[in-house]
Amino acid sequence: MTLLPQKRSKVKLIAAIMVARERLIEEAISVLSPSYGVLEFTSPVFPFTHSRYYAGEMGEALVKTFCSFRGVLEPEEIVARKLEAMACEQSFLREGTSSRQVNVDPGYLDEMKLVMATTKNASHRVYIGSGVHGDVELVYGHGTFAPLEWTYPDYREPVALEFFSKVRREYLAELRERERSGKENTPSA
Repeated sequence: MTLLPQKRSKVKLIAAIMVARERLIEEAISVLSPSYGVLEFTSPVFPFTHSRYYAGEMGEALVKTFCSFRGVLEPEEIVARKLEAMACEQSFLREGTSSRQVNVDPGYLDEMKLVMATTKNASHRVYIGSGVHGDVELVYGHGTFAPLEWTYPDYREPVALEFFSKVRREYLAELRERERSGKENTPSA
């Protein structure tokens, strides 16, 4: 008997966008849209008060939102989306400095988990290519998303858990519809 890899599902692209000024969210999405696709859902914008890690670079009054994009993609495409996110961040540097005004963290959601792409290594992160690591932030079970020991505090908030549950429901409905219609699971613009 020959063992073959299991068929895997395509995944839903999401992004966490943190900015120094709320109006930059829409501008960042506009920069990302040629490769990320059409915006599907956004969470409410909320103050990022969980850490001072970004304060020196980006300022004190940071806000954040989570976004999802129409269609689905292959999980390994998250590496390219992370590199594009980094280019987007570079396009919003404060003039004459290397200080970001926009932080974009892409990731993907499937039926079992939320994986974020990061360039920072850690014991619980897996290298996936081109300097990018995958970091499982949330796992789905018993009808809800649950954080892990290392999950960032803002991903534990009700606004995040509700948003990712909504995106998961839409993602599963989209997969069922694509299966019924015989469509290939590719991003739709």
